[in-house]
Amino acid sequence: MTDLQREEVCAYRHQKRLAGCWGACFEVACFIEHRYGWRRVDGVYALPDGRPVFLHSWNSMPDGCLLDGTADQFGEGLDIAVHPEGTPDFSRYREKYTAAHNPNEIAWLAARAYAGMSDQTFWDEQEARKMLFPGWWLADATSYLAWFRRGAAIYPMFAKMRDRYRTRGYDIAGLE
Repeated sequence: MTDLQREEVCAYRHQKRLAGCWGACFEVACFIEHRYGWRRVDGVYALPDGRPVFLHSWNSMPDGCLLDGTADQFGEGLDIAVHPEGTPDFSRYREKYTAAHNPNEIAWLAARAYAGMSDQTFWDEQEARKMLFPGWWLADATSYLAWFRRGAAIYPMFAKMRDRYRTRGYDIAGLE
């Protein structure tokens, strides 16, 4: 990925977030597919142990690398990420697991990390226990919370997401 391509992706991401998108992964992945021809992929960004973090969209580059134009939203220190096939971070981007499509049911998924339940069941159970607080997937959410606060000052959807956390009963002191 060239510096000019990075600039174009960042500018488009900023534009879509100003327009009201949350992370803007779908919109940015569509832009990258249209602009550069790198296939959009929709799935899940997950922790190394298979727990799903977010529904997500990214792109597959011609050399097999994975390109995430909105990796900044995960609070792990990346802005735009390029992950070569076979690396640990590459495997964190995966298909969505359902009751019928998961490593316990599908042979070609058998070697992949799995939380033992469909992604939606995981999210529903964690939400019922109030475990999906901002930055829940990070050992230290400090940089993610700072990113979120900066975003809430710029992007309308970030402020709405902060309000949704409050409505759902989460402590949002770190987001204000």
